[in-house]
Amino acid sequence: MGFLLPLLLFSSNIAAQKIEPRPIHYELPQWFKKTFLEIPVDIEEAQNRGKKLLIFFHLDNCPACAYLLKENFVEGANRERIEKKFDVIGINVLGDLPVNWIDGTLYTEKQLARKLGVFATPAVLIMTTGPRIQRKIMGYKPSPEFLELLEIDK
Repeated sequence: MGFLLPLLLFSSNIAAQKIEPRPIHYELPQWFKKTFLEIPVDIEEAQNRGKKLLIFFHLDNCPACAYLLKENFVEGANRERIEKKFDVIGINVLGDLPVNWIDGTLYTEKQLARKLGVFATPAVLIMTTGPRIQRKIMGYKPSPEFLELLEIDK
């Protein structure tokens, strides 16, 4: 499949990131938004709460996904700040759940990942008014860099 590139990208950064290149089971945090994957509705609900929608694209047993989740969404200084500024939903890049995208087109999770050019996991999309994609962050980033890329005001 088209996920050889993420493995190559991931393996080239293993030493620098100190992430073990072995499958790691993880669960999405309980505070992530429960959703029917109606993205326009999710964006509107986030806006009504003064937040933006953050879409976390992941792959089951992905070590980089596990580390990014643990360091930013489960524990660490970033978690509270992210939870305050974003509604977060998870999309599995190999999943078959239906997703209603911002243009009204219905995709499976994996079709949407391909359409959006998600070629590595984890990947994060920040959605904003319009609705549109404000930012796309590909791959694992250390906590300080990840927070900076999210552009969260202190």
